[in-house]
Amino acid sequence: MMSSSWQRFRLLVHELGASTTFLYLLDRLLRRISSQSGFYYYLFVAQPLADQPRLPPTRGKAFTFRLLQASEPLLGSLDRPPAVIQQRFAQGAQCLAATKNEGLVGCIWFVRGAYAEDEVRADYLLPQDGRCVWDFDVFVVESERLGFLFAKQWDAFDALLKPQGIRYTVSRINAFNQRSIASHRSLGAQDCGQALFLRLGPFQWMLSNQRPFVAFGGRPKLRIGPKGVSGS
Repeated sequence: MMSSSWQRFRLLVHELGASTTFLYLLDRLLRRISSQSGFYYYLFVAQPLADQPRLPPTRGKAFTFRLLQASEPLLGSLDRPPAVIQQRFAQGAQCLAATKNEGLVGCIWFVRGAYAEDEVRADYLLPQDGRCVWDFDVFVVESERLGFLFAKQWDAFDALLKPQGIRYTVSRINAFNQRSIASHRSLGAQDCGQALFLRLGPFQWMLSNQRPFVAFGGRPKLRIGPKGVSGS
């Protein structure tokens, strides 16, 4: 038992590094004590829209894509609370939904200008030049995760936004999730900041390498964007 736990610990340190592993273990402990407490460690990344499609046109032809700007019954299978869906559309978010045989199989949510974080109290402000959007809740059903859908929906996303002058899509990644980090890296994502939030019930504390750097309580506004883009 002790050997197995030690092996898991060594694997965590290898994947996350010593300091991130320490935060991860503290987070697990806090969440056992209270569901309203924990560490939220985010990496912010900017992913350039691809110059060329990732897949040839003959691949992924079974999927169709629709831009949703208001709640529809199709989103009922997404397993998100209706109040969360309504809040997303209320802040101006849109959803690029992928369907197959008229069923939802994937989606990419995105918003322009600013994103109101839904895990902690914070807002992320994008550069004011209009060349970035914020993407979140990128989803692919389990049955399609080994197929063409992941690449196909990013191709559809790029094709939708490039004619509008968008150059980057910006997002935050859970720093404890190495699989998600690797996935973004494979799409050419570049680092553009990080932030650590500690929640203890109603109390929240933030430490970031982006302005305002430190915040005790309140709802800090962080300016996030790719390096070299105006207003980031």
